[in-house]
Amino acid sequence: MISNPLVTVLMPVFNGGDYLKLSIESILAQTYEDFEFLIINDCSTDDSMETIQSFKDQRIVVHTNTVNMGQTKSLNVGLKLAKGKYIVVNDADDLSLPRRIEKQLDFITKHTEYVVVGTSSYIMDSSGKIKRTFIKPTDSHEILLWILSDTPLIHGSVIMDKDIILAQGGYNEDFKICQDYELWSSLIRKGVRIANIPDILVIIRQYMDSISFKEKDAQTIENGKILYANIEALTTLKISHDDAIRQRTFYAAPELLQRADFKKAEEVFIKKYKNLDSQVNLDDDFISCNLKKIIAKIYSKLALAEFKNSRLKEARKISSHFLGTYGFSIIPFLMWVISYSCKAVSDKILHYYEKWQEFSTNLYRYSHYTKDK
Repeated sequence: MISNPLVTVLMPVFNGGDYLKLSIESILAQTYEDFEFLIINDCSTDDSMETIQSFKDQRIVVHTNTVNMGQTKSLNVGLKLAKGKYIVVNDADDLSLPRRIEKQLDFITKHTEYVVVGTSSYIMDSSGKIKRTFIKPTDSHEILLWILSDTPLIHGSVIMDKDIILAQGGYNEDFKICQDYELWSSLIRKGVRIANIPDILVIIRQYMDSISFKEKDAQTIENGKILYANIEALTTLKISHDDAIRQRTFYAAPELLQRADFKKAEEVFIKKYKNLDSQVNLDDDFISCNLKKIIAKIYSKLALAEFKNSRLKEARKISSHFLGTYGFSIIPFLMWVISYSCKAVSDKILHYYEKWQEFSTNLYRYSHYTKDK
């Protein structure tokens, strides 16, 4: 046991299953070694404790909750028990690349104006196959724009200043799924600064049994509550809670909206960025440029859903509407071009596009992983 660690790695565990062993190994293999590894066992009913106890490493400290509390409360328990000044969060099914703690600790100790620092990540499926990269914004102005639509930080990638987080109240226990987005949002609403470094230092697992996939409706409602509070605090716009929930769907899954709801959501989406509070202090050109990029992504998701349902004319209308309304953007333009091909050709193009994404992601991963070893 490390008596006076600078860093505590915090890992809440409830039925970690097949992924837990690899997650623990990724922490124990860090190039920075002087940390406390605090594992909060939330009354697991599988073999998680046996897996944890199989590691004979003095840095590991295990706390078992007396009752199952859920992730949010377990995180708060960990914050209060942690000995380190800095908390590194690693979920029980995710992996940290070898230099993660070393690089993040170096950044946060040199840039003390930031209370939370995240990274970008690789995304893997349940089999452990890397599918794509997940790039998060590093520009502080862009982070402010992201907070009005989505979480700008990946929870399993962050390092945090424990004392400041506790002074701000820790994780809001009213949020069972989006507790991280609520925490980053509440910090920004209070003027606390957060950041991302450009390195990809974690691998996040996404699969159908994860909490976010099993409780999509509850996640949308929680996101709506957070968005409502963010829009109220950071803009001069007044919206309803229904508008806020629609905003979340518009950003994350636009294909689920009826045409009339999509149009309403689009109007509110533009208004919230055009009505930023003066304290936000962002340049109009910067807002317009980033707004176009975000809307291009939303329209591309919508068109892609039509392609997958073999509705090429609908995909063409969507792409054409974006180009006519917002101007040229490469992905909507390519989708507009592809929509004039037959189904077999469009399916093949989209298949090769997805394969290229996987290939380029794995190429990037290989070059950076070997450099970091």
